[in-house]
Amino acid sequence: DGIRDYKVTGVQTCALPISSVTLAGNIPALGTGVWSQFSGPAGAVITNPALYNTTVTGLVPGSYLFRWTISFANCTSTTDDVIINIYDNPTPANAGPDQTICSTTVTMAANAPSIGTGTWTKVAGGTATITTPGSPTTTITGLAPGTYTFRWTISNNSCPSSSDDVQVVVDPAPTAANAG
Repeated sequence: DGIRDYKVTGVQTCALPISSVTLAGNIPALGTGVWSQFSGPAGAVITNPALYNTTVTGLVPGSYLFRWTISFANCTSTTDDVIINIYDNPTPANAGPDQTICSTTVTMAANAPSIGTGTWTKVAGGTATITTPGSPTTTITGLAPGTYTFRWTISNNSCPSSSDDVQVVVDPAPTAANAG
């Protein structure tokens, strides 16, 4: 019948500053093609539905399904779908205030992400154990006197991460008092 089925690949991208994406259907060897939005948030605009590599504008965060249909004469049309996921950028990370302690344990005070997930990592300093890396208020144990840097990173899929560092200074315990 001269009509070929072509598999379109999925696209994942972030909400801002994305203003458009380009669809990538095949050029019909026989027949004509048309793009249509099959599902997803309203407001997406297919610039030229008959163009195999048209752009789509007006995208907001969400999952879209666009369908490429090639038709010829009285033959059965062929279709293929592409899913485009638009993600929100993650919440800006705030690791909380720097801390000076005289203990082997510290409690962190980062912001809880409303978009994305957070993770604590140790950037500098001696040995330490992050009890719950995904908790903004995790405890960190096993600290010895010295200076540590911990990083709170918030990520959301393929969007650029947001990170912030906090410094923890562990002072040595004072000399034990002896009155005698």
